[in-house]
Amino acid sequence: MSLKSMTGYGRAEGQHEGVSWVWEVRSVNGKSLDTRLRLPAGFESLESKIRKTIAKALKRGNLQVTLNMQTEHGASDYKINHDWLKKLISEGRDLSQTYGLTPVTIDGLFQSAGVIVEGSLQNAADPKLTLRNQVILVSLDDMLGVLINARCEEGKAMGEALSGCIADMKVLTARARIRESAIPKHIKQRLTEKIGELLGENMDKDRFAQEVALLAVKADVREELDRLDAHIQQAKSLLNSKEAIGRKLDFLSQEFIREINTLCAKSIDIDLTKIGLEMKSVIEQFREQAANIE
Repeated sequence: MSLKSMTGYGRAEGQHEGVSWVWEVRSVNGKSLDTRLRLPAGFESLESKIRKTIAKALKRGNLQVTLNMQTEHGASDYKINHDWLKKLISEGRDLSQTYGLTPVTIDGLFQSAGVIVEGSLQNAADPKLTLRNQVILVSLDDMLGVLINARCEEGKAMGEALSGCIADMKVLTARARIRESAIPKHIKQRLTEKIGELLGENMDKDRFAQEVALLAVKADVREELDRLDAHIQQAKSLLNSKEAIGRKLDFLSQEFIREINTLCAKSIDIDLTKIGLEMKSVIEQFREQAANIE
């Protein structure tokens, strides 16, 4: 069993020629693979490779992936555009005097576009940094490996829970199958007694037999039980698959619910209905677990 959940966390560090970085990823449930990247300025040229690497490793989940870069001194590499900063200071001083405005602070100026410029160490498009980019992408693989291990560990526990649900459904289906109200001859006998009590002997015998037969067919749950057994076998097979099965399990959950709803609607016996309600509870547990499988 190689199930993976869609939730997990991964982290990896790396360094190259005085520059260090940290990859981090947080993953939660998602209908498909949705990756949100937070990269330093100048790393746009690597985005396509990063997304392809992630798509190759994972099939589903909402991912928040972050890359933080630092120089060997522990600060992000940058430089200040002094010419532009001086011009802003001069303009700000003149405007403050002319209009009586509050003087511009240095904090405010640093937030102005173009004042702080990313340094060359973080410009991934520079051909000189090809080797560094390759090392960064190796670290990305390391981070994804940590995430996958975390997802596998959680998936293992979820697989055990799903197996337990499948075992419970198998037992409940077997119990339902041996109920008298699930056996055609007992269904017919019970309906005959009930209709006879309600209508007495006034109804034509042929018409009476036809009505009983029609109701017996409608109350027959063998087809639903057969399909439940087939779904249970399919669920077992899926749990042993090495592929991403989350979508298939989700679809199978809906099929389970459909059959149980029909069984409960057809039931003419309170005990059979109780079994159906127990199965609904188990199927809901199955569905909740399946919703987090990749």
